Amino acid sequence: MHGRLACGRPLVVRLASEKLLEEDSSHDRSKRLLPEAAKRTRFVSGSSSGQMSRGDKVAAIKNKLKALEEDEKLDPKKQKR
Repeated sequence: MHGRLACGRPLVVRLASEKLLEEDSSHDRSKRLLPEAAKRTRFVSGSSSGQMSRGDKVAAIKNKLKALEEDEKLDPKKQKR
């Protein structure tokens, strides 16, 4: 399969262990490139979906739906997307 064309692009076949080594090295490199302040605030902000618990995600969705419903009540002529 290595080198065959798929949708006009050559396929690259690697062992899973090679991919893990490649990902680990890219993670180490990205950690070094982040400034210290960004390292501290990156996970504290909670903006990353991976850091939110399932309950937090559900609460955020409910709050957004409630806000959308209130906006619709205030301006019913507003077009829906």
